[in-house]
Amino acid sequence: MPSVHTEADKLVRRSKLFVPVNREKFVARAWTRGADCIILDLEDSIAPADKASARKMVKEVIQIVSKGGAEIAVRINREFEAEDLDAAVVPGLHVLMIPKCESGEEIQRLDQMVTQLEKERDLPEGKIQFDLIIETAAGVVKVESITKGSPRIVQINIGQGDLSVDMGFPRLLELNFDQYFYAESRLLYAARAARVQACGLGAQNNVDFTSVFMGEEAMLRACRHAYLLGYRGAAIIHPGWCSAVNEGFKPSPADLEMARKVKAALDEAYARGEGSVSVEGRMYDVANIKHVLYILERAHAVAHREAQKAAALATTGSKS
Repeated sequence: MPSVHTEADKLVRRSKLFVPVNREKFVARAWTRGADCIILDLEDSIAPADKASARKMVKEVIQIVSKGGAEIAVRINREFEAEDLDAAVVPGLHVLMIPKCESGEEIQRLDQMVTQLEKERDLPEGKIQFDLIIETAAGVVKVESITKGSPRIVQINIGQGDLSVDMGFPRLLELNFDQYFYAESRLLYAARAARVQACGLGAQNNVDFTSVFMGEEAMLRACRHAYLLGYRGAAIIHPGWCSAVNEGFKPSPADLEMARKVKAALDEAYARGEGSVSVEGRMYDVANIKHVLYILERAHAVAHREAQKAAALATTGSKS
């Protein structure tokens, strides 16, 4: 049977842990947390007076935080694009996180800037990816064109905090769904149409991704809810959430077991010349096999990513 994976589906970047690039305590342990991706932050978590000195740390810090096999992102400041890109586009960088995106044209311009830096530094052209954040009403209404602004784009998120400011929303947990449903839903469909991954926890009441007191079980439930809606990862601020986020953004054990049963039953049915089969009292046919294959292939991609991180940790441990 053919694969139903798109290139976007193959990407496994579930937990994306923010680490202020100039906080030595956080940097030193970031690689041990199990995150799929570590975001070295040059934006919100860096004080204005410290921006310049923080940039100088990026190249060295990348070497530290990548020891556990995490992919490395850098979140830039839009008001300091040239300076931040100059510091970030170095060996070891996988993805640039670009906040406050409002048009496809600006993404094209940033693509050109990165391409020029890749050429100048003998880096593979086009390999550095983009992870976009939509944080304004202007960005929401243009999200379709934004997602098509560059082939570098692999993930896109709604920044609910800044969007609430732009919209004048009071940030009440019981209003999360009502306030963000439109923006999050539009993002989901725009991302899928552009064949990139939507990320985030979506529009869920009583979920506060900014609270470090949110327990692992609550985070796991929120991530599983988001996964079932079509999201494939989330940026997080608490290192203790990495395990729950990794678990939440993958097929559940029950779904994986059922997918294997259905595939085996349909394979046998097809061999008999039959187009449908009953499994545990429900009928399955060719339309269902596409979803079954998606679950199995997603689980395979996740297992491969986990193996990569385990190998990196084993290598790091053997050197210590």
